[in-house]
Amino acid sequence: MASITPRPFPPALPHGELLEVFPGVWTVMGTIGLPGPLPVRFSRNMVVIKEGERLILVNSVRLTEEGLARLDTLGKVSDVLRVAGFHGADDAFYKDRYGAKVWALKGQRYTSGFNQKAEPYFEPDVWVEASTQLPLRDARLYLFSTRPPEGILLLEREGGILVTGDALQNWDKADAYFSFVGKVMMKLMGFIKPHNVGPGWLKQARPKAAELSGLLELDFEHVLPAHGSNVIGGAKAAFRPAIERAAAAVDAR
Repeated sequence: MASITPRPFPPALPHGELLEVFPGVWTVMGTIGLPGPLPVRFSRNMVVIKEGERLILVNSVRLTEEGLARLDTLGKVSDVLRVAGFHGADDAFYKDRYGAKVWALKGQRYTSGFNQKAEPYFEPDVWVEASTQLPLRDARLYLFSTRPPEGILLLEREGGILVTGDALQNWDKADAYFSFVGKVMMKLMGFIKPHNVGPGWLKQARPKAAELSGLLELDFEHVLPAHGSNVIGGAKAAFRPAIERAAAAVDAR
């Protein structure tokens, strides 16, 4: 086991309201800031799923005290599930505050920035593999063999809901949580597009073409992405062109 050097929790950054998009399923849009001399900020989303009185957080985003008070009215935070390989910065905060059990895909690491070889500051309670029983009913993971590992959570309700990390994004526009520099940078890099396969994720994580094509074999109508606005209804048809283009581009490498 690697040595663990805890770090201070990242501060709560501006975020919106918790919005119930399906019965027992909420989303909230927040902010992430990249380290460096320029103020690069853009949005990221958290999904909250209620199971009885338990709350499961997916793609965790630290909320302000006011936001946490609202979260507490929904139930008790019991679990945090990390599906995105490049996310997870706020998982340790929720474990500390609520005693939540943290679930991360086997092979993901908790390191500062994007340096996967750095010394980790945290380890989850459960390393998730394909056979792992999730703390959710009617739910399963679709896994990519990328580095770092990436997953998509499929909730088998409402016609199929995908909770995605960096693989499927829907930044149809730069929202209020983008800084000016972030808006310019992300547009130039091809992130500001509706129904998109994450360009940075494609380049860095290098998914297999068959894994991308396999998304179209899943039954889903909706996508709740970690980046961008929710796609409610018709999501599979909307994302199909981008998925097919990405799979073809990967296959041609």
